[in-house]
Amino acid sequence: MERSFSNKYGPWALVTGSTSGIGEAFAHRLASLGLNLVLVARREEVLAAQAEQLRLEHDVDVRTVRADLSDPAAAAQIDARTRDIEVGLLIPNAGVEHHGFFTDNALERETRLLQLNALAPMQLAHRYGARMSERGRGGILFVSSTGAFGIGPYMAGYVASKSYILKLGETLHYELGDKGVDVTVVCPGATQTPMLDGVGVDVTEVGMKVMSPESVVDCAIEALGTRPLVIPGKMNRFAIWLTTRVLSRRRANDMNYKTVKKLFGLEGS
Repeated sequence: MERSFSNKYGPWALVTGSTSGIGEAFAHRLASLGLNLVLVARREEVLAAQAEQLRLEHDVDVRTVRADLSDPAAAAQIDARTRDIEVGLLIPNAGVEHHGFFTDNALERETRLLQLNALAPMQLAHRYGARMSERGRGGILFVSSTGAFGIGPYMAGYVASKSYILKLGETLHYELGDKGVDVTVVCPGATQTPMLDGVGVDVTEVGMKVMSPESVVDCAIEALGTRPLVIPGKMNRFAIWLTTRVLSRRRANDMNYKTVKKLFGLEGS
């Protein structure tokens, strides 16, 4: 698989949010497949250490770009730093989740979430997707969420941003597919990442099964070039099937609402 994958999606892959969680797992997996890497994150010292480790372990070239993707100028900054290389695979993975009552959250915070989770991936896909289309080859792996299929009370901005990514990626699967560019959206459920740790609650109490980032990445890599959407994990696939195919939209939304209230200890509110 290594040679065929590298030939199709190399020589460089760009991963945002590469220093932890799913992004870190993507970086290691792609390096093991022989792709050179452009790693994008905010923490320069962590980026440097990660790059050195990947060079030593996998004998690949690694370039780092320190950027804050909640800044509207970040996509242009990243583009400028990579104009001299051929990026054949884009994984706009960086994201953030805020929870709480929507109107209690600072407007600036919600705006930055939207820029990071939705606008930055779109901007990067537009820039790199255009060059991939000209070459007639390449791939884009968007990272959405199982939350994109329903409502997300007390994390409205996050769920809305992931719904945008889901629809954008599914549509571009067909649109860019005509140009030879493979586009797939991976929709993880609960995954053992710093983002999940930051929620501050035990999701297993509401029946969620937590997956490893490596398992999510393996599913995504396997699906790229074969289908527009992949949902890692049997329980996650069952939950989406139940709430989108069996239950009415009203009943599914009511169930999501009660589950999230229980998760955040808001049942009596």
